[in-house]
Amino acid sequence: MSEPKERVNNVSGQTSLPSVFCWTRFGTEAGESIEAILARKERERRATGGLFCWGIGNSVAPALVTLLSRGVELEVLFSPISGRPRDVDAQPRGIVRWLGGLTLDGDRYALPDGVLVTSREKQTPHYALVCSSPAALAFCDQGQLDVAALRNLGSGRPVGASQVTAIVEHSPESGGRLYPVLLQARLAWPYFLRLDQKMPSEGEVEPPHARAA
Repeated sequence: MSEPKERVNNVSGQTSLPSVFCWTRFGTEAGESIEAILARKERERRATGGLFCWGIGNSVAPALVTLLSRGVELEVLFSPISGRPRDVDAQPRGIVRWLGGLTLDGDRYALPDGVLVTSREKQTPHYALVCSSPAALAFCDQGQLDVAALRNLGSGRPVGASQVTAIVEHSPESGGRLYPVLLQARLAWPYFLRLDQKMPSEGEVEPPHARAA
């Protein structure tokens, strides 16, 4: 697969961003701070040789299937959610650990050893982006995104306030809320999972074999 050739400057001019990309906003989830989540994802990345799974609450399958059929290799940009975390995320009544689900092709997929996706207790399904990074994961300033300049791929509609993850492309609009980009990665096979296998978690947010002896 090949990368999109066209790239555009972000609003701050600090970095060049892809013309089409997956954008996801993150925050406190399942009672775990963003710093703790990032540290756990870095442990995943080291344990798997570069892969980590990032849990999300909505599906981006249709747009992703379209892009993959064109041979486009997608980058993922991560931005923090604005405002304080919701009580249901900061102090959930229950936490579940996701064990596996379905790929875009409908094949059954079990999360690899060393990979852990959790969420607050909820009805299935949940979703995950399968990401790859050759470098250690660390939050750093990689510019800003103007949400008014982003459109959902395919529909051309603006990104909604409750739409936490989306496949987007740039538009000439401006003047919206600015979101910092703090992390970048690339989608890797199988790219996206519709998680539907889970088990209750007693607050365990690290695979037992990943802990120090």
